[in-house]
Amino acid sequence: MRFPVIAIFFLFSLISLLGCDDDSAVIPVEQVHIEGKNYLTAKIGNQSWTTQNYEGPGGVPYDDANSKPEYGKYYSKVELAAINVPEGWRIPTMEDYKTLAEFYGISAPSKASEGDAIKVLISTDHWNNAKGSNASGFNAFPGGYMFGEANPIDGDIAEFWTTEGYSFSIQEAGENLSSLRVALYESNSSPDYRFNVRFVKTN
Repeated sequence: MRFPVIAIFFLFSLISLLGCDDDSAVIPVEQVHIEGKNYLTAKIGNQSWTTQNYEGPGGVPYDDANSKPEYGKYYSKVELAAINVPEGWRIPTMEDYKTLAEFYGISAPSKASEGDAIKVLISTDHWNNAKGSNASGFNAFPGGYMFGEANPIDGDIAEFWTTEGYSFSIQEAGENLSSLRVALYESNSSPDYRFNVRFVKTN
């Protein structure tokens, strides 16, 4: 027996509400249509974030076969400026990413003691050593980044553009690389850098 879509959505919403006792348990709450594709989003504090890496026009996939589509595409700074973002949404600023981190008590750049807290921001798989919980719903995959024509080296870094030309980076760190750190980089120094892209809006 097939249920109407609206009934399924209502049931999912009810289950989500009953299962969430605090703001740290975040579930994707809506979709946003950007350049021909719908992206899931999650409400985190007073922000909503896309929970998937952008893969619209332009950009370069992980490899020629696009063998890891979950990583989305990698964009240059020039391509970043050409993305058409829906009304209300924007390419994040560095302050947007700092607000995201601070919601979970994480500094940007992070302190050594905050390594385990960062696990709420990363995916539960694909990382070489760190074990993410993705409790935030942000779901950062370790897609690495591109420089020049080289394919990215994945598994230990998730890195995203900001409008100012800096990048927000989550990296494996600590003993046995099982913890994490947040770093910020000035990435305007070379046009050869390509990073993943997310979008945010203020609620």
